[in-house]
Amino acid sequence: MDTDAHGLPFNLWSDQVSHRGLVPRPGPVFGSYPLRDLPARSTSPTIAWVQSVLAAPAKPLARQDKAMLGQIAVAEKTWASLSQREFEARLATLRVRLSVSGFLPELVAEAFGAICLQVKRHLGFSLHDVQKRAAWWMLGNRLVEMATGEGKTLTVLLTAATAGLAGVPVHVMTANDYLARRDATQLKPIYESLGLSVAWVTAASTPPERQKAYQQNVVHVTAREVVFDHLRDRAARAALDTASIVLRGLCMAIIDEADSILIDEACTPLILSKQVSQRQADQRYRLALFLARQMVKGRDFTQPQPGSVHLTEEGSAQLATLTQSLEGPWKLKRYRDEQVGLGLSALHCFQRDVDYLVREDGVHIVDGHTGRLAVGRVWSRGLHQMVAIKEGLAPEAESETLTETTYQSFFPRYHALAGLSGTVFEGRTELMRVFGLPVVRVPLRLSSRRQVGPTQVLNTAADKWREVVRRASAQAQAGRAVLIGTDKVADSDALSRAFAQAGVHHQLLNARQDEASGEAEQAVIAAAGRPGAITVATHMAGRGTDVHLDPEVLKRGGLHVINTNLNPSRRIDRQLYGRTARQGMPGSCECVLSWEDEAIRPAMSSGWLAVARQLVSGLLPSRMLAVWLCRHVQQRKEAASRHQRWLLLVNERLMARQLALAGRQDWD
Repeated sequence: MDTDAHGLPFNLWSDQVSHRGLVPRPGPVFGSYPLRDLPARSTSPTIAWVQSVLAAPAKPLARQDKAMLGQIAVAEKTWASLSQREFEARLATLRVRLSVSGFLPELVAEAFGAICLQVKRHLGFSLHDVQKRAAWWMLGNRLVEMATGEGKTLTVLLTAATAGLAGVPVHVMTANDYLARRDATQLKPIYESLGLSVAWVTAASTPPERQKAYQQNVVHVTAREVVFDHLRDRAARAALDTASIVLRGLCMAIIDEADSILIDEACTPLILSKQVSQRQADQRYRLALFLARQMVKGRDFTQPQPGSVHLTEEGSAQLATLTQSLEGPWKLKRYRDEQVGLGLSALHCFQRDVDYLVREDGVHIVDGHTGRLAVGRVWSRGLHQMVAIKEGLAPEAESETLTETTYQSFFPRYHALAGLSGTVFEGRTELMRVFGLPVVRVPLRLSSRRQVGPTQVLNTAADKWREVVRRASAQAQAGRAVLIGTDKVADSDALSRAFAQAGVHHQLLNARQDEASGEAEQAVIAAAGRPGAITVATHMAGRGTDVHLDPEVLKRGGLHVINTNLNPSRRIDRQLYGRTARQGMPGSCECVLSWEDEAIRPAMSSGWLAVARQLVSGLLPSRMLAVWLCRHVQQRKEAASRHQRWLLLVNERLMARQLALAGRQDWD
């Protein structure tokens, strides 16, 4: 290929210059607000998967990877030999070529070489081949499984900076506000040395701050903030209020912990609403709760599964009797059944310190996937207000829905989408089917030294907590650090009480320590790697948490992780275990469960599973069979969740199609 005076490929009018080959950015080709149409897919999951496979990029061949790594090494040496003025001139030429020709291998290698050099100059170390390969794969719209501790932050930097050099507005999605601010701040000198600007957006950012941040080349932000900024842009666009639009479109997103966003939280409803006057709402909520308290479980209502209630015919008749003197909408069966159903949910389905925390300023939802406070999120249809009244708090003002979406409907709107995680491979079929993203694995740079202990299933929750206290104390006395993962805030509190009763010093990390600054969480994590430290944590200590170990801890065997919950997915188990034995360090993990665990008990209450449980816990005790039963329950949950996500996606796309046939957009 011909080259220019700077040694860069001269490919100004290559066959890649087309709508498909061009890099997505605001302009005459993609419009002022680039937004991709939802891909047409079959409602059959199998056919949809085949359609996605045929349209998805293939994995680069081994010889292509080897050639790319060689080109990057040569490019880095070339960049290092330049003076500052020559560096800036060559970089300017590279930016033009990238913006015109797209992510050609030769140009990407040049960009990676420049970025690797700046990383070495600012941080004092070189990037590894696994990081370069992962970044190269992500530029081709792929998801990458990269083991924890392999350097995902700098891998994202390689990808984001290369796209930024091509003029693409990049959204780097992080797990929480603290990480968004931390990564943007730490990487800012590297971005600026490449002539790029970087910013971050958090829940506390004001509209002017958001608008200014999104004008930068790279923005570090949580997925939730981007989604709601896009929903507000929809509303502004529908109202012809272009001055209020903050985003520059959906050009490129790089998602850290991609499986958490694209699978675990895929169906979370993201609703943009506005507050309306209270009027008679407060009285309605209190009346609905009063009526709900008159309902008798088993006779008037049932709970077919955790998190749901169902009024029986007797309950409906009883409700009609109780409301016969009321006027207005209470005369309508559907209305009173819905209102009292919400009241029953507030009373029986949503538990304090499990689903929400109570603070002076109100009820705060706890995100079940991350274990963190869902700042700004409220339950709809009056449920949030009823929970507040149940807890003796003043209800917040009513809200009216303006527009809504879900992650699995939002992210396909990006023209370029990539991501990485340490546990994404198990979801590769679903991710291909829904998002059209292939999943590739990056091999470990160093062999894993993690020792996986046996799984124990004990009879009662009390037995489980006692065993956890015993195992953690023994490891701590040996000079190791111990991290214990629990499911809910209430579970972490129960285990903390068990440690306190045993006189064992420990620290606690749950949603109560979750705050915008992240200082309390940072202090707990900083102390978690000391000799003899025992840390009890919810899912907050899973994704994105790096426990830095004291040298003495490494000599004694590293971090020991104990999982105390049968998570909805094996991937979540792996995330917790991934806190230990990182980058070739020593470490170990084990799992301690009980038949009384909330995740196990309902599934084992009837059918052949109930019989099998009786056998393994009494007549024919078998650890292997007990573990198999628990894994079977976990796999059933995974399959049910996967099916539910697909049905929701099909319904959302049918709704979008109906709106299109009616001549409306989905934000109208």
